[in-house]
Amino acid sequence: MSGLGPLTSRELKKWYRNPVSLLTGLIQPFFWLALFGSAFSKIAAFGPQLLDGAPNYITYILGGVLTIIGLFTALFSGVNLIFDRRLGVLGRFLIAPIRRSSIVFSKIFASSARILVQVGILILAALLIPDGLEFKHGFTVLDGLILIAAVLLVALIFTSIFTAIAVRVTRPDTIFGIINLVNLPLLFVSYAMFPPGLMAGWLSNAAKYNPVSWSAETIRTVVINGTLSASQMHSIGIWLSGLAILAAALLLMTYYVSEKEIRE
Repeated sequence: MSGLGPLTSRELKKWYRNPVSLLTGLIQPFFWLALFGSAFSKIAAFGPQLLDGAPNYITYILGGVLTIIGLFTALFSGVNLIFDRRLGVLGRFLIAPIRRSSIVFSKIFASSARILVQVGILILAALLIPDGLEFKHGFTVLDGLILIAAVLLVALIFTSIFTAIAVRVTRPDTIFGIINLVNLPLLFVSYAMFPPGLMAGWLSNAAKYNPVSWSAETIRTVVINGTLSASQMHSIGIWLSGLAILAAALLLMTYYVSEKEIRE
C-alpha cells in the first residue's frame, strides 16, 4: 500500500481547517502584487520596451509574483515533516503499511494543490486592482496551461529540495535558517521582480541560470503576448524543458532519499 492519497488529503485538511494559515496564504500574495506593483508602477514611464511590451508594471510583475508563490510555499514545505517527527506523527506513519516516500510526496502534492488555489485567486485579484492586470492580446487555454506548468514545475523543484533536507533535519530552526539564507538570493538574483535592463550586468547574467527566472519569464511571455510567435514558443520550450528536467531529477532524488533515509 502506498497511502499517498489519504496522506495528501490529510495535508490539505490541515491547511483549510486552519483559518489563520488559509487566510494568510491567500492574502499575502495579493499584498505582494498590490503593494509592490503599485510602488514601482512608475517603471512603466521608462517605456513599454523596458517591460517587454506590458501595458503596466502589475501586468509585467504578475509572472514573478506567481513564481514567488510557488517558491515560498515550496521553501516551507519541509517544515511540516519536521513537526510531524517532533510530535510523534511520523513514527506512527513509519509503522503503517505505506511507502516512506508517500509520506514525503503527500506533502509535495498538497503544496502544489495549495499553490494552484493561490494562483487562481491572485489572477482574479490582479484583474480587479485599479490599473492592474490587462490581457491586451488575449489569453488562450494554451497560455493558461503554460502558466500552470511553469508555476508547478518551479514549485516541485524547490519542494523536492526542502523536503529532502527535512528528511535528515530534526530541528525547525535549522531549516528556517536555510530558508532565510536562500530565499532572498533566489528572489533578487532573478527576473521575477525587475526587468533585466534595470539590473547590474553581472546580476542579470547570473539571473539567466536561476529557475525562478525561467518560470517568471515563461508566465510573463504568455500574459503579455497572448498568441505566441514561433520564436516566443521556442524560448518558452527551452525554459519549460529546463524546469522539467530539474524537477524530474530532484523528484527522483527525493524519492531515493525518503525511501533510504527517512527515520523518526
